[in-house]
Amino acid sequence: MDSWLVCYDISNPKRLRKVATVCEDFGVRKQFSVFLCRLSATDLVRLRSRLYDVLDLRADQVLFIPLCQRCVHQIDTLGRPMEAVDARDVVVVV
Repeated sequence: MDSWLVCYDISNPKRLRKVATVCEDFGVRKQFSVFLCRLSATDLVRLRSRLYDVLDLRADQVLFIPLCQRCVHQIDTLGRPMEAVDARDVVVVV
């Protein structure tokens, strides 16, 4: 499984809620529009496919940023502490 930072900018509140719901199925919310997802290659395809069905490709944007294991464990914060990367794995049953 690889780690991905999934970040989005959605222009419509209704689509925004749908995108957030999809992302919650695949990862852990770190900020309002930022999720940390541990995904197999198959899960990444599923996530992208589900988001594709929700997005307005002319107005919305989703970023998929791959993170190496070393990078994931070096995430640092200012303010509220972040829970450990492996503290909670998400299992998707389809």
